[in-house]
Amino acid sequence: MDSTNSRELLLQQGKNVLASMKDLLNGAKKKGKARADLYEKFCANLHSFNVYTYMDPSIEQMGEVQAIIQKLEAFSAVFAEVSTDIEASIDVKSIEHTYQDILKEFNQIEKFLGL
Repeated sequence: MDSTNSRELLLQQGKNVLASMKDLLNGAKKKGKARADLYEKFCANLHSFNVYTYMDPSIEQMGEVQAIIQKLEAFSAVFAEVSTDIEASIDVKSIEHTYQDILKEFNQIEKFLGL
């Protein structure tokens, strides 16, 4: 796979992650299976994003990409308890800030990759 294709796949999957993050953020105050399902969808999109990241070593090694991966993991960690306790409370304020940071950083990566 050439570099352009892997970058396009990465950016598309990044957009999927952002969309599932937004859905999860909007459903964060809810409890139960619906929120757990949103978290599961986010985790699936995050996994795919990570796979596409590691397909191209030049992308994987970018500081910006590593920074966004760390923030995505922090966002995910806030919801980790939801996978075992669907009634768990979530600190919505902390994830709103993290989401905004990730959105800004993703926009920078998109500009840097030139697509």
